[in-house]
Amino acid sequence: MSPNTTSTAGFSSIIQYSVFLRRIFEYNVKRRVLPFPSIFCIQTINLCNGSCIMCPLVQNSKKESMVMSNRLFEKIIKEISQEQLKFTYINLFLQNEPLMDKDIFKKIGLIKKISGGKIKTGLVTNGTIFSNEKIKELEKSKIDEIIFSLDALTEETYTKIRPGLNFKDVLKNIENVIDSGYDKYLAVKFVLQKDNILEFDDFKKFWKKKGIPIQISYLNNRSGDLNTYDDLCLKKRDFPILVNLTNYIGRKMFRGCSTPLITFNILYNGDVILCCDDYSKKMILGNVNDSSIKEIWNSKKYQKIREILYSREYKKIPVCCTCSKVTS
Repeated sequence: MSPNTTSTAGFSSIIQYSVFLRRIFEYNVKRRVLPFPSIFCIQTINLCNGSCIMCPLVQNSKKESMVMSNRLFEKIIKEISQEQLKFTYINLFLQNEPLMDKDIFKKIGLIKKISGGKIKTGLVTNGTIFSNEKIKELEKSKIDEIIFSLDALTEETYTKIRPGLNFKDVLKNIENVIDSGYDKYLAVKFVLQKDNILEFDDFKKFWKKKGIPIQISYLNNRSGDLNTYDDLCLKKRDFPILVNLTNYIGRKMFRGCSTPLITFNILYNGDVILCCDDYSKKMILGNVNDSSIKEIWNSKKYQKIREILYSREYKKIPVCCTCSKVTS
């Protein structure tokens, strides 16, 4: 891995954060949303090979494999590229395991080609499908960021949280990527919950020694779609004081969730959902087969949702009314 990986990623994160703040400022002060989103989550396939206990997918019956058509994918990327925003990020991950799409890295390459390399790209993966062939595709794709979801330091905890996936295989795949010609940003992710909290400090030490950045998040109830949330989640008293304070200040500053000001979520069939946590598809805001991204983003329906969120009337929005991130 390139010795400049961490510093490059840090610079990119600063740019991304400044974009977020500008969008939040524009809406909170001027009540105006910028005319096109900066962040996109695109689901190119609707499947996952995991059965993670903190994911609503494990509660649903097995789905038929559905892949986004090449025609639709190219239509989406062309519109995003034509906007030429100073910062645009496409995450090819949305309620799925992106590597189950056999052409996922070819699609990353297409994004780079159509945008002239201007669009930043990334994905989040459980890391189980990284064959040597996939690593070669990863190297060629010029993807900017890849994040491995681990959530554990030991095999025992990993198997409890991510049943059906092989801990040793994932660690081996991460090492193979680190040792490959891929020289962009690589990180490991840890979602804090009851079953792994005792391993958290040692997890940080282990990956810090390897020079790998760690992304930390807290379990949420996926807009009410995770039925086992109360059994799995940490209580507020278990969070560090600084985390609780930061969350409190954030809610006061942002007056609600910032997702509708920044992020655009597209499912494999072109349906647009308000939030990446809406696993039951409670709100469909449009379809990019029939409308442009810009038309949907600036629609009266979308604008109304932003107004309601700004007023903190979460009960009026099906996706938000039971979301632990805004109601707890």
